[in-house]
Amino acid sequence: KTIKKLGAEFEDALAGLKYGAICVNVWNALAFLLSQCSWGAFPGHPFNDIQSGMDVVHNTFLFDKPQKSVVYGPFRSLPRSWIHGDLNLMPKPLWYITNKTAHLTAKRLTRFAVNPGVRHLPGIFAAALQG
Repeated sequence: KTIKKLGAEFEDALAGLKYGAICVNVWNALAFLLSQCSWGAFPGHPFNDIQSGMDVVHNTFLFDKPQKSVVYGPFRSLPRSWIHGDLNLMPKPLWYITNKTAHLTAKRLTRFAVNPGVRHLPGIFAAALQG
């Protein structure tokens, strides 16, 4: 509601931030974990005022001069999102201490990473959505 209410002012505020990765409603490390995002310093810092660094990593889309990545997530995860009228399927993130199936979801995700296959997806989704 707040983002909709602020509209262009919110987008302008994000555009004005001089950080290499910005996350809205999600853990900032998610920008690092998504390899499509550039991660690192906002460009243009001189050597005598380094701030967040001088370079970026990832950037799998190979943009010539990435400025920043912005990642958005829902304000509430499932099932609270549906209770409040936000129809997203974002499960409770693994890093939430209240996620009851984080260990099981992580184990299944690891198996999928080692041996990818569609057969793993139903188990991953079931564990994640029960978190």
